[in-house]
Amino acid sequence: MTDWGKPSKCDGIFVETKDLSELRAQRIWGFVAVISMTWLFFAIFLWVRGYYEASTICTAELPLIAILSTVYRSKKDIRRLMNVNLAVSAGGLFAVSISDPALYGVMLFYPVSILIASQLLGLRTALQWLFVNFLAFLAFFEFVYGFGQSLLTPRFDQLIIMMGVAVCVYFCCQQGEAYYLRRTADLVRLSQNLEKKSDRLHVLATTDALTGLTNRYQFQERLDELVNNAVQSNSPMVLFLIDLDGFKEINDTLGHTIGDEALVGIATRLSKRFENRAEVARLGGDEFCILASGISNASDAETMAKEVCELLNQRQKLGDTELSLGGSVGYCLCPLHAKTAKEALAFADTAMFHAKEHRLGYASYDPEMTERLVEYRTVQKKLSLALERNEFFLVYQPQISLETKQVIGVEALIRWRSESVIVPPIRFIHLLERSREILPVGAWIIRESCRQLAVWNSEGFHIKISVNVSALQFNDDQFYDCIVNCIDEFKIHPSQLDFEITEGLLIDDVPAAVAKLNQIKALGSSLSIDDFGTGYSSLAYLRQFPVDRLKIDRSFVQNIPDTDDGVIASSIIVLAKALGMGVLAEGVETVEQLKFLQYHDCDEYQGYLFSRPVSAEEVQKHFTVKQPVYAAAN
Repeated sequence: MTDWGKPSKCDGIFVETKDLSELRAQRIWGFVAVISMTWLFFAIFLWVRGYYEASTICTAELPLIAILSTVYRSKKDIRRLMNVNLAVSAGGLFAVSISDPALYGVMLFYPVSILIASQLLGLRTALQWLFVNFLAFLAFFEFVYGFGQSLLTPRFDQLIIMMGVAVCVYFCCQQGEAYYLRRTADLVRLSQNLEKKSDRLHVLATTDALTGLTNRYQFQERLDELVNNAVQSNSPMVLFLIDLDGFKEINDTLGHTIGDEALVGIATRLSKRFENRAEVARLGGDEFCILASGISNASDAETMAKEVCELLNQRQKLGDTELSLGGSVGYCLCPLHAKTAKEALAFADTAMFHAKEHRLGYASYDPEMTERLVEYRTVQKKLSLALERNEFFLVYQPQISLETKQVIGVEALIRWRSESVIVPPIRFIHLLERSREILPVGAWIIRESCRQLAVWNSEGFHIKISVNVSALQFNDDQFYDCIVNCIDEFKIHPSQLDFEITEGLLIDDVPAAVAKLNQIKALGSSLSIDDFGTGYSSLAYLRQFPVDRLKIDRSFVQNIPDTDDGVIASSIIVLAKALGMGVLAEGVETVEQLKFLQYHDCDEYQGYLFSRPVSAEEVQKHFTVKQPVYAAAN
């Protein structure tokens, strides 16, 4: 029961100040309506009881209240309206009470009116109503009986009783109001606590806990809002998706604490740079996004993408290490490229994937990217089931000794038969590596090679098989155990296996690479460096590796003697001889190339000049001279 004459502290929690006067006006008009209905009731009651004069006065009060209410309809005059209404009602009570028999009934109205006033207008108004009406009754007794005589009349005793009842009603209302205020204060405190907790939960629900940026949930809401606005009002916006490069390696090598520090650093840089220009969010892991509205053309979007790349490429101190993360940025414009939030997210992701795949730094969405991505994902899905469905098979390309002109080994090359179509390795090897499917597939290649060696051994052809090893496979903890298990399973000699490793994967962690290579050498297998000269070559590193053979990449052979004098190929041959290694040239396709290699004392070659990669049955036809029998493996 709030006093609506003055805003309480509780009111401000639930009702704005500007609405208080309007609410009070509604209460007063309600009070006027109740009093008017009460006067109408009294008029009927008195008429039925035969108090016609009093009934007439009550009836006369109604148009008077209506006239005054019409005059003071303005909200600015609501207090005056209330006071006038009190005065008119008190005057009406006095006038009605002149009819002495009706006085008792009028007195009954007295405590009821206190209750009505307190409920509708508050305690302050009820107190005013109490005194106004009490003074009206005193005036009546003074006017009718005289002050001295009025104290002796029974009606005055009734007045005192009704006064006591009215006062009791008032104090009951006051206590009820106090209880209400206490309960309201408790509810207010509870509401404030809940509001604080709600705000905290809202922050937790919409903010990334690590970086303090907008999280995926809130990002999706903002993206929906901005894209809809861009489409409906033709107000362009751009969505940038960012994927950090090499972040997994940081977690694996430096630990997750340093990884988190790197993410916080990137988030801080992005937030500061684009604080007043765009909204930055973290989608999870090492993925960030930027929502930029007001970018009107593709040129401005490209400028911003460059800015993001430059920011990511800045060196960052992480623990005791200082490095540059870098990243790939893909972006799309709305409504130019996308008309919905779902399209915007998919197209920006497609552009980001394109930028990462082609090492572009950043890329804008192009419809052709979607076609390529659909094709990629279709191939990737089929590829993930290829090993289970036995769709992979090996072909073998002979390796020939230039001295004896005999086949001394073969290189095992993987092929994929998908839905009766042979898919070239260039289309799926990199997909195997990206999805890490290269690990089980690489293990299958080693096992299949050992199985084929066992078949040829049983037929008297004891030759070597060269197996290509990917970086992921070489660094896998199960790589060495896989070799040993396959050798034991098929009872072949370890020296029949040659493992071809690219030079790039050896220099990432030289001590670990040397240790693993020595393990393989101790087992009895040989090691070749594939595509030598195309990567990072260092004599200092090369001397540390227990390598048996260098393979000259086909790119250094294919132009001999037309536009290349063979300087690089001949230099690799000289280097291999100086280090005590054998040397094999790949991609030999012409007699001139073969003569050049013979002249420069190359040991071995392979290429289309002798044979394309063929099946095990076909390559076996080239084993015209049986090789020395190797000792069986223990």
